[in-house]
Amino acid sequence: MILLEKVLARGSGLAVLDLGFGAGLLARRIRPACRYLAGVELDPEAAQEGARFFDQPVVGDLLDGISGPFRERFDVIVAGDVLEHLPRPEDLLSALRPLLKTDGVLLLSLPNIANATVRFGLLFGRFAYARRGILDRTHLRFFTQATGRALLEGNGYRVVSVDATAMPLELAVPALGRPPLAGLARAAALSAARLWPTLLGYQFVYEARPA
Repeated sequence: MILLEKVLARGSGLAVLDLGFGAGLLARRIRPACRYLAGVELDPEAAQEGARFFDQPVVGDLLDGISGPFRERFDVIVAGDVLEHLPRPEDLLSALRPLLKTDGVLLLSLPNIANATVRFGLLFGRFAYARRGILDRTHLRFFTQATGRALLEGNGYRVVSVDATAMPLELAVPALGRPPLAGLARAAALSAARLWPTLLGYQFVYEARPA
């Protein structure tokens, strides 16, 4: 998981804000590296499970939740699969910038609407929402690699890196998620995403700093 790797690469003793923390899947893995871990989650049922990993869990709307007050600014802010659910993601990005330390980073993941599966569907006139994935029915905004970068740069951030994640082939073919094929399928999907990220990347993970 690229977001996890990027948080842990920042070292230990971190102050981290995790947006949309859900059941705490990321929080429980970064908790040992954090001296202060805060988070915001809209869904109260999910938050009930994830809150135990946080020093300061907030349940409610993201924009209201990040108003704090927090006891310090953050080394890392994580917004994994969040912005696509907002009608005005630029409002959240602007509000997050003063919460970062001068050398802090925003780690952000966005689904790739230009993925080959979506393009192929459009070729045949299909743009069908689903229960999950790139065309999750709760998504309000759609991004390519370029428009994700433009969103960040237009709201006061400098993009340091962009990484493409592998397509979850096992969702379409369950056998690819089980031995002996799982490792090979995962490696092939990751290689394809790195080779042609704009077409075969499933998500883009941006690392950005305040400009």
